[in-house]
Amino acid sequence: MTRNKRLIKLAPFIIIYLFFSCRSKSYVKIPEGIVTPDTMTAILSDIHILQASAQLGYSQSPNDTSLKMAYESIWKKHHLTDSSYNQNMRFYCNNAKLLDSVYEKVLNNLNRQKAELMGEKRIPVKQIK
Repeated sequence: MTRNKRLIKLAPFIIIYLFFSCRSKSYVKIPEGIVTPDTMTAILSDIHILQASAQLGYSQSPNDTSLKMAYESIWKKHHLTDSSYNQNMRFYCNNAKLLDSVYEKVLNNLNRQKAELMGEKRIPVKQIK
């Protein structure tokens, strides 16, 4: 068999190999003990709301016990501890594409909540006849 004929017979296998080796590995297996991306979205949304309210002055200082209690209530709501939250954050930070997709959902969630709050604050104007 000539060299060209061998190359033609091997070409489909080479193309298939290159296709599968170069494709994006966007699927990340979530290990046991790590929360799902949807749960992480809810956790981070709650945390960012808490941090924003603290920055707006609803907490006296970062060491305020009410702020610590608020974090503990978030952990309790999502069945976490401080250390399990840190473990989850390490996992998501080590998987940047997954963290990016979670934060897209967090931003959408926070924007939706903001729109709902802004909609409730608007007072309908009565038309003058």
